[in-house]
Amino acid sequence: MNLVFLILALLPIIAFAIVDAKGGLKAGVIAAIVLSLLLFVANWLILGSFDPLSLIEPVFFLVLGLISLRLKNSLYFKFQPVVVNVLGALLLAGFQIAGQPFLVKWAPAMDKIMPPENQGILVHPVILEKLATLSHLLIYVFLLHAAWVAYAALRQPNWAWVKARLWGYPILLLVMILVMKFG
Repeated sequence: MNLVFLILALLPIIAFAIVDAKGGLKAGVIAAIVLSLLLFVANWLILGSFDPLSLIEPVFFLVLGLISLRLKNSLYFKFQPVVVNVLGALLLAGFQIAGQPFLVKWAPAMDKIMPPENQGILVHPVILEKLATLSHLLIYVFLLHAAWVAYAALRQPNWAWVKARLWGYPILLLVMILVMKFG
């Protein structure tokens, strides 16, 4: 299931670049919007519910995609991950300021959908402490990635933007691994 979800998460971005290069802006944006909505539905089916972050991406794909089509400028669409990352950072910061780190708050719900032999792991006090640290660090990771993607959208061609956009996933994974191992 996780591999399917990862592939679905990458499809809208890659589809935009490929379809935009071959069929133009309108076709690229429509392909990305359709695939992002598919990602949202898959996320809902896999998890049985959705968190606020999973709703942000398809909404902004749709809104900024329609703005790009209306103004005939792909830059608005390319700023979707920038907006999503900034809003994600603000959401995480809001939970952090409220004293309820986002990942800690969602850990019980995520723990319930884990295989029975792994249930209880996410609510263990040591893991919750690491999730609190990770929730805090992700604020900065999202903001740095937003700046990088914005630069690529403004100054570089589509494939450089796709690379900048996709590098967010391994960076997130690396930060998660480091926090879980050393945090």
